[in-house]
Amino acid sequence: MDARVDSRVPVDIKQKASKVLADHGLSLSAYIRMVLTSVANDGLPKYWGIPNMKTMSSIEEAVDDLKTHKLEGATSYTELEKLLDE
Repeated sequence: MDARVDSRVPVDIKQKASKVLADHGLSLSAYIRMVLTSVANDGLPKYWGIPNMKTMSSIEEAVDDLKTHKLEGATSYTELEKLLDE
């Protein structure tokens, strides 16, 4: 038995996606079935960009630095180069 999948997207996004898919002979339903089948069988695509622990740690460190204003700012390219060379 088939299951129904519902999703809400902005109207303009649906229209643009429908046009692109139609240009390739696909419907939204067919494309969604293809994507879900692929994820179910093979997992997320490698290009999906799920950060590893090291990347997440770096992101969290940068966010923390931005929140606590630990990062120095630069008002010119020369100042930025100087900061990056330290």
